[in-house]
Amino acid sequence: MEYSFKNIRWVRVINTALIAFAFSYFSLLLTTTVYAFILAFQIRGKPDQVAISQFAESVSKWLMPVFEILLTFISTLISTRKIEKDIPLNGLVIGIFVGIFGVILKMVYGGMVNYYTIALFLILGVCGYLSGFITQRRKKRKLQSPA
Repeated sequence: MEYSFKNIRWVRVINTALIAFAFSYFSLLLTTTVYAFILAFQIRGKPDQVAISQFAESVSKWLMPVFEILLTFISTLISTRKIEKDIPLNGLVIGIFVGIFGVILKMVYGGMVNYYTIALFLILGVCGYLSGFITQRRKKRKLQSPA
């Protein structure tokens, strides 16, 4: 297949990447908030802020990448349905932008780019491409099936 960067829907791609990344970040915040409410109900008062911080720190290392991967895949499936040309390429670019946003956020919070970050970046790109590829296959089947 031959792809062209002229067929990338930049506004849709960047918006989808921002939405996927924002939802993954807010999902982590929601998880931490639920944990804080559970602590508050257990002790019937103000929860221990140190316990909440430790929970957020320990969970964010593995939960944030899981949310990023899942939400990149799902949002790319939804977003690429309205794209007509070069759907896998659009999906790849969405995954790359989600990875870029993740690297930027990691550096803002004082983290360093390491092998783990690079692997996640590559996984997000593959995830975006794969969901774009799936969308393209679905469209082809829909056009080929007798209605």
